[in-house]
Amino acid sequence: MDTKLLIGFAVVLGLLLILFTGTDVESPEPEPEIPSTGEQIGAGHFVLEQGGAVLLEETYEILFHPVEGYMLVSQGRLYVADQEIVLAQQAQFDRGFLPIFYHLAAEAPSGPQIISAQMGVAGLTMEVRVGTSSQQVVLADASDVALLDNNLIGHYAILLMAIRAEALDREFTAAIPQALLSLPASVEGPSTIEFRSGEVEHEGKRFDVSLGDTLITLIEYEGRLVGLINRTQGTLGYDVNRFPDGIEILGEGPEVRLPEGVLEQEVAFASQGLTLFGTLASPETGEGPHPAALFLHGSGPIDRDGNAPGLAMDAYRQLAHALAEAGIASLRFDKRGTGSSEGVARQASMSDLIDDARAALAALRAQEEVDPSRVILIGHSEGAYLGPVLAGEDDELAGVALLAGAARPLDDITWWQIETMLRSAGADDTRVAAAFEQQTEYFAFVEGSTGDWSDYTAADLQAELSWLPDAAATQLLATPLGLPWLREHYLADTEAVLRQVTVPVFVLNGRKDSQIPFFEADAIAGILEAAGNANVTVHIVPDLNHFLRNHPEEPSLTYRHVEDPVDPRVVELLVQWVNELLGL
Repeated sequence: MDTKLLIGFAVVLGLLLILFTGTDVESPEPEPEIPSTGEQIGAGHFVLEQGGAVLLEETYEILFHPVEGYMLVSQGRLYVADQEIVLAQQAQFDRGFLPIFYHLAAEAPSGPQIISAQMGVAGLTMEVRVGTSSQQVVLADASDVALLDNNLIGHYAILLMAIRAEALDREFTAAIPQALLSLPASVEGPSTIEFRSGEVEHEGKRFDVSLGDTLITLIEYEGRLVGLINRTQGTLGYDVNRFPDGIEILGEGPEVRLPEGVLEQEVAFASQGLTLFGTLASPETGEGPHPAALFLHGSGPIDRDGNAPGLAMDAYRQLAHALAEAGIASLRFDKRGTGSSEGVARQASMSDLIDDARAALAALRAQEEVDPSRVILIGHSEGAYLGPVLAGEDDELAGVALLAGAARPLDDITWWQIETMLRSAGADDTRVAAAFEQQTEYFAFVEGSTGDWSDYTAADLQAELSWLPDAAATQLLATPLGLPWLREHYLADTEAVLRQVTVPVFVLNGRKDSQIPFFEADAIAGILEAAGNANVTVHIVPDLNHFLRNHPEEPSLTYRHVEDPVDPRVVELLVQWVNELLGL
């Protein structure tokens, strides 16, 4: 999944739902007239960066009319996966900063999209339109709500004004129209923050805004919003009109300190003519060589630590350090096309990733700090599909741990995901059946396809999938998931793969996982045991989500609790199993 900006995961899921379950809708009601006059009380030209790369540019203006209230207008350009998306938005708020109307037009290579919100008697109606397809959500209680767009900063300037005017409670609701989502939100501050622009240091005020589990810091200077930090996703925005040299936050060291007793070193290895890079974490003390683990990553452009563009989850680094503290070395590596590794992530098939995992395993066994006879695999999400492939062909492995894994192939899991999402949105049996019919046709196309998306045109897709709108067809061609990757996952015989695994297996799934149903853990164990593997350990952890975090709320399709550390129960159960397995 692409997660470039503020809350991106839910956005992509929403668009996928529209792509496969959208229904034709009547022409929208005429948009309400927005006041064209008023006093300008705010303006800015923001740039949003991540690691020095520009993700967004936006110019906005805030007007105030004594009767009509506030109006926000902006234009921007969003840069996602080598594509440029042009954004134009306008929003109206009453004098108490309550949202009245919102309209965003996004013009992408995949076609136009319209995101809107309208306050009415029933509450705040949020809608996403792609072509002739539409999906709506109504937020019934909109009495204390802030309107925040996923991919624009101007809304945060309005939010800061509302906070300063005490028009919002310290705990409020954030409405995210593009994600068709509302989140519990809160604000703390102001407090002092120091930052540098060029050679000059400044002192401003900071407000920390929690949107669900996303933490955003707003920086105010001389009464204006001049900076925004998404601490969950590692992005920094600043007003280039005020600070053309950018801003650097002082007193916040970016370096990650190693736990005491843990050593790390860079490792490079070759796979299919590419050079991949990773980190070998090992205990500082104790007699070597050490037992070791190889981490196999989840799907998408995931780096060695478990992070993706726009989302800092850090799960594999945390687990690697916990293992090293327990006397176990590990190798985690940047997938091809991510981090320091060569290659193109979007072109990687499942077979390519398996080859990369084999090369990484050989590189780990070759390290002088590692005992090659005591090596295990730890696969998370997609990695839990890859791990059994290697374990079934390599009986010298000491064991394999499967975290948030599944017994069924990806297409079967997708059925569950679609029905779960639709039912949670209130869909009836008719709509679910229509979605399944379209999904069946889509699966048939992918499984019978050849080559990659670049070998097809939008017209080709529509010839196979007659219900696919023009914009959605173009969008599908630009998906970050390569066609060979999808095809191989859909056609994989995961049960046959599991039956070949004879080494000890550790299975852990979370009961609050919204991507993989928790009961897949018992299904994996059942297949292994039926094939004669009696050494299977299964844990279904309550209140655990897909990203191995404690999640006490209902399962959520948004990234939740990524600011928290990996759930200690996961660490404890995994380390305990490795210790018992290897006699440590």
